[in-house]
Amino acid sequence: MDYPVAERALIKWTKERLKVIEVSEKFCHYRFEMDGSTCSNGGVEFKAFLHANISPPPQSLIEKAWIEIPEEEQASATHMCCCFKSGPKERQTYFESLKKDASFTGESLENEILKELPLNHAGCLCYQPMINQKWKMALSTIHYARSTSPSGI
Repeated sequence: MDYPVAERALIKWTKERLKVIEVSEKFCHYRFEMDGSTCSNGGVEFKAFLHANISPPPQSLIEKAWIEIPEEEQASATHMCCCFKSGPKERQTYFESLKKDASFTGESLENEILKELPLNHAGCLCYQPMINQKWKMALSTIHYARSTSPSGI
């Protein structure tokens, strides 16, 4: 497959950033760790997790996908421009909105990776092009891990 991410990165991320959280007959729950940084205030670092439940091959449908910014990382993440000038309630609403199921739920993993979308490589999660790029990283890593694993997980 022609990934939108370099294979060298996929190899590294498979080992260092991707975790299998749960395996069932219906899906495998993956968690991809992202090192983010804010787009304002000098680039404050924070961690986020991109979660995806993927059905078994050959369908490999994205059953559920969401982004989690752990509570201990939220103080740093509030320095993103989408949160910086808003109040605590609006910031929490934004973090909760990331936990909602992604718009591509129900799509095949491969089709979503190859889909042409506006991308932005900034380290933040402020707007959809930045979020699209993070999902491309995470989903590509999941697909790569599944295609190179003897068990297909």
